[in-house]
Amino acid sequence: MVQIVCTGKGAAMAIPKIANQVYAMAQTQTPSVLYLGTPSYDSMQVFETQTKGWTNCPITKLDLSEVPDSRANEEITYPTKEEMKKLVHEADVIQVSGGNTLYAMKRWQDIGMADILCEAAARDDGPVVCGGSAGAICWFEKGNSDSMNPMTFLNPDPNLTEEEKLDWDYISIDALGILKGLCVPHYDVMQHNNIFRAEASNKMLMEEFSEYTLIGIDEEAAFVVNGKSASVVQGSPDAKVYRKTYNKETQKIDVQEITEDSGILSLVDMGLL
Repeated sequence: MVQIVCTGKGAAMAIPKIANQVYAMAQTQTPSVLYLGTPSYDSMQVFETQTKGWTNCPITKLDLSEVPDSRANEEITYPTKEEMKKLVHEADVIQVSGGNTLYAMKRWQDIGMADILCEAAARDDGPVVCGGSAGAICWFEKGNSDSMNPMTFLNPDPNLTEEEKLDWDYISIDALGILKGLCVPHYDVMQHNNIFRAEASNKMLMEEFSEYTLIGIDEEAAFVVNGKSASVVQGSPDAKVYRKTYNKETQKIDVQEITEDSGILSLVDMGLL
C-alpha cells in the first residue's frame, strides 16, 4: 500500500505534528529511517536540520551523490545496487531531502535507485516514503522545480554576480511517477528569483499540463497519501494544500483549498491515481 507524506519544505518534516503522522503510518514510535540526501548533495548540515523530527529513531544516511568541489577532500564508497535494495527493503521510513530535484532524479536513474524506490513504494508492506520540497516532488509524476537556480547546482559558479544568481525560472521535471499530477512545493512563498511559486505554477498548469491535477503544498503543510486516500496535516494554522485543475470551458483554473477539516479525500476523484 502506497504511503507518502509530502511537505512544502524539507525542514517541515521535523515539525512534531507532521513527524507524528509518519510514526502513525509506520505503526511505531521508533521506525528505522533511511535518509537520502541526494538532492542536497548529501550535505551533513541539511541532514541534521531535516531529520530533527525522528526522536530515538535509528537513521541510516545513504550518500549517493557526487562530491561537490567544495568538499573535494571527502571520499565516498558507493553501495552496489543489491546493497541499495537491501537498505530500502529494511527501512520503515524513507526520507528524501530538499535540494535540486533535477540532479537527484538523474542521479537515481543513472545508478538504479529510481526503480528501487518505485518498487518499494508499491509493496503491500512497503515503507512510508516522505520528504519536503525535492523530497515531495520526487514521488509525483511531474514537478514544478527550482532546479535551475544556479546556487543549487552541484558546483555553483563562484563568479556569478548577484543579478545572475537571481536570473532563473521554474522548470517542469519528470519524477518517479508513484502519484499522478504536478507537485508544487514552497507554494506560499516567493523564492530567490522574486517570483511567487503559486503564480509560476498557474502558468505551467495552463501551458504545459492542462490535463493534470496540480497539488500545491504550503511550506509547513503536509499532503498525506494512505493507499487510495489523501488528507492534510497543518504544521502551522495557516498552512494548506491546494488542488488545481484547468477548466477548458471557462479557460480558468479551478482551485480547491484542502485543510485538516477537509477530512479524507479520494485520490481517484482528485485525479492522482
